[in-house]
Amino acid sequence: MRTLPRLVAVTDDRRLEADDFPERLEALLGAGLPAVWLRAKELPAGEFYARALLARAATKAYGVELWIGDRADVAALVGAERLHVPERGLPHPAARRIVGEGPAIGRSVHGIEAAVRAASEGADHLVVGAIFRTASHPGVEPAGPGRLTAVRDAIAGPGQPPAIFAVGGIEPDRVADVRGAGADGVVALRALWEAPSPREAVDRYLAALEGPPR
Repeated sequence: MRTLPRLVAVTDDRRLEADDFPERLEALLGAGLPAVWLRAKELPAGEFYARALLARAATKAYGVELWIGDRADVAALVGAERLHVPERGLPHPAARRIVGEGPAIGRSVHGIEAAVRAASEGADHLVVGAIFRTASHPGVEPAGPGRLTAVRDAIAGPGQPPAIFAVGGIEPDRVADVRGAGADGVVALRALWEAPSPREAVDRYLAALEGPPR
């Protein structure tokens, strides 16, 4: 069974395009980051693929997971461990046909109906947000930790439900709260990629993830 990476560093276009992306990625991986999720909305396909190849080499060297956002073709080409699709992205069966049986497939969801639909289609994980207010989505009203509990309860049932990741303003001091509300792991952007000390940032997250939930 695949080990769940409970901390995921997600990119946006700016961070993925940055000249120091390889160095920042290396610093986070060297600090013990268990997974990186490449996500971009505007980056041309060729440039995204080049960054994905770079990240694939680095994550393989450290033995950690690579997630590819939205681009099922790139996920298949670089051998990513997970494909992550937006709420309105490719249907699960279509994505599965592209990537094959190897990678896990997850989906972003923003409500209960979308979470139940994704779980019924076979999603391996759900990213639920935005839980708290975040600078990367300034116009989005935060859902609060209660959304995680509602999703967890809605997808409960026979069999193994998808893992739940919280996203949106998840600082280390909020990890216990979202875990207590039902999250299995957390996704972070600025708090990891912009950390003055990547090692200290990763250590704080991992310590919070190992501690008791509230």
